[in-house]
Amino acid sequence: MSWGLAMGRVFHVIAATCLAAKLLATPVAAQVVGTPGAPSAFGLSQGGIAAALSGSYENRSRGGLRPTRFDASSSILIGFGDPVDGIGFQMGTSITSFRDFGAAGYFTLGAHKMFQTSEHGLYSVAANLDYLAPWGEARENKPSGNLLLSYMTGFGPRLGLVTLGVANNTRSDRRPVGVFGMGVGISDETSISFAQLGERSTIGLTAVPAVLRGATLSVGLSRDWGSRTSLLTVDIGRSFNMRRK
Repeated sequence: MSWGLAMGRVFHVIAATCLAAKLLATPVAAQVVGTPGAPSAFGLSQGGIAAALSGSYENRSRGGLRPTRFDASSSILIGFGDPVDGIGFQMGTSITSFRDFGAAGYFTLGAHKMFQTSEHGLYSVAANLDYLAPWGEARENKPSGNLLLSYMTGFGPRLGLVTLGVANNTRSDRRPVGVFGMGVGISDETSISFAQLGERSTIGLTAVPAVLRGATLSVGLSRDWGSRTSLLTVDIGRSFNMRRK
C-alpha cells in the first residue's frame, strides 16, 4: 500500500467535518481539523467530491539498495446518500504511484453513519474497503479495509476529533492493526494532530492557507518503529459540493 495515498485520504475527512461542525452548538463551523496518518469515520455526503494529491519521501535506516525513496499518489472520491438521516456512501479510485502514472491503482467503497447524542458532540461509524478491482502492480493486494469510530466535539472556540478503529489495509500481510487519531484546532485555519496506525506514529499539521484558495494542506512526519523507517508526507486536497447552488 502506498502510505502517501493513505495520507491523501485525509482530505475527504476534512471536507466532511464542515458538515459535522454545522450540527454542533459551538461556533466552529469555519474551522478545519484533520489527523494525517490515520483515517476518520467521517465521510462525504450526497453531491460531495474530493480529490487529493500526496507526495512522500521515505528514509530507510536499515540500508539496502534504496535507502531513500520519493513517490506520489492521487485519489478522487464521490459521496452519495445522507449520513445524518440515513447512511452515507462514497466510492472512488486511487492511482498508487506517479512513477508510471495510471499503470497501477484500485477502487474504494465505503459506508458511514453519523449519530448526534447531544448538542456538543457528534459520532460517526464507518466501514471501508480498498483494493477493489485493482490493476497493474496493485493486483498484488487483496481487498481489505477498516472499521472506524470517530467523535467530534467543540471545546471552547475550538474543534477536536478523536478516532479509534481497526484496519487490515496498511500491511502487505493483511494483519489487523489498531487505529488511533487525535486532532485539535489551534486556530480557525490550522490544527495539529497525533496518530498511531499499528507500529507507525505520526505527528501532523493541517491547514487551509489563503494562498491555496480553498484547498487544504496537510503535512505528516511518521516513524515506523518496526521497520525503522521515517516518512515525510505533504498532501494537497480540495473538496466540492455539486449540490450547492
